[in-house]
Amino acid sequence: MNMISQPVASSSVEEILDLLIAGRYLSVPEGTDAVTAKLKHLADTLHGRAVNEVKRVVAISITCAEAVTATAEMTRDVRDVDGRAQAIAAAAEEMVASVGEIARSTDAVAEDAAQAHSAAAAAAQTSARAVESMAAIAAAVQDAAGKAEGLAAASDRIGEITLQIEAIAKQTNLLALNATIEAARAGEAGKGFAVVAGEVKNLATQTARATEDIRNRIGALRQDMAAIVAAMQSGADAVARGREIISHTGDGIGDVLRRIDSVSDRMGEVAGILGQQNEASREVADGIAGIARTATSNVGGINRVLDIMDGLDGEIGGAVADLQKLEIKDFTAYVAKSDHVVWKRRLAQMVVGRAKLDPKELADHHTCRLGKWYDAQTDGQVTGTDAFRRLVTPHAEVHRHGIRAAELYRAGDLDGALAEIAKVEPASREVLRLLDGVLAR
Repeated sequence: MNMISQPVASSSVEEILDLLIAGRYLSVPEGTDAVTAKLKHLADTLHGRAVNEVKRVVAISITCAEAVTATAEMTRDVRDVDGRAQAIAAAAEEMVASVGEIARSTDAVAEDAAQAHSAAAAAAQTSARAVESMAAIAAAVQDAAGKAEGLAAASDRIGEITLQIEAIAKQTNLLALNATIEAARAGEAGKGFAVVAGEVKNLATQTARATEDIRNRIGALRQDMAAIVAAMQSGADAVARGREIISHTGDGIGDVLRRIDSVSDRMGEVAGILGQQNEASREVADGIAGIARTATSNVGGINRVLDIMDGLDGEIGGAVADLQKLEIKDFTAYVAKSDHVVWKRRLAQMVVGRAKLDPKELADHHTCRLGKWYDAQTDGQVTGTDAFRRLVTPHAEVHRHGIRAAELYRAGDLDGALAEIAKVEPASREVLRLLDGVLAR
């Protein structure tokens, strides 16, 4: 037999409708008739949709925060690349200028080498002429020495003739003496002969004196000739040494000339290489300058993306605020997942200069939304889970490392801040995992 439902009091329906309008889906009582049952089903349906909406908004918030975090981290890297690219571009321009300066210096050195080559060639020619002149001098000295030796030999022969004349003079003097004696014996008849004998004796005496004088002069001449010959020989030796030295000098100049030619050839090669290097350096500098411009443009583009993401974050925050007005089971646990990713995002934005965080104003693991929910939780189905009990430790780590990162960044220790932010990541992942465990009860 069909049961005829009794009419429902209008006040009960109105109260349920007010609860639905207020979004208090969990407060709608179980239905006592077909209408209130439908209204309860509607409340459950709306609650399920709200939960799904919360999940979607939280997922979008997490994705957006992760994207902002990754973009912020990329901003730091791109800014570093930009700074390095600008520095490299400046260094490349300096390199181009240096290569040009080296090329100009190389050209100047090549000109100096050419001048040195001309000077060395002239010196080599002068040395060759000096060798020829020394050879002529040596020949003249040798010829003079030979003539001096010939004069010495001639004076020796004159000395021998003088000795012969002196011997004849002595014999003549002896004959004159004998003639005088014989003239004296002859008496008056020998007077004329005695006069002749006396004249012969005088001539012999004069001849002896003249011969003595000639001998003395020849002796002095022979000494002078010997000195001249010795001097000539010494001069010849000096000329020979000078010729040898000049010859060696000429060889040295020839070697220098060959080396200068080698240096000139190498300088020509270096000049050619530098010319190519100059063009290559200019291409590299232009390429690096283009990279630097691209890096600067990338920084600007990333900043614009972050600006857009910041605007999207405001929209997400508005959606979360609207959903917060509804009565949704485990709403805080859902939103807490987004809160933690947003926490990481703010730290990432801090180190790239897009957010200023005061460590003293940052919430700890008791004063944040999740902390307040955790400390106030009395539902045994929630507190009895292993995930809930283990949640407090990584949650505290997230806040501790984040606050420490803000302190270090404010103190100017960027590396220390980055190290602390790196420690936030594994703790945050553990918080999200445990929250999923609490929600899956």
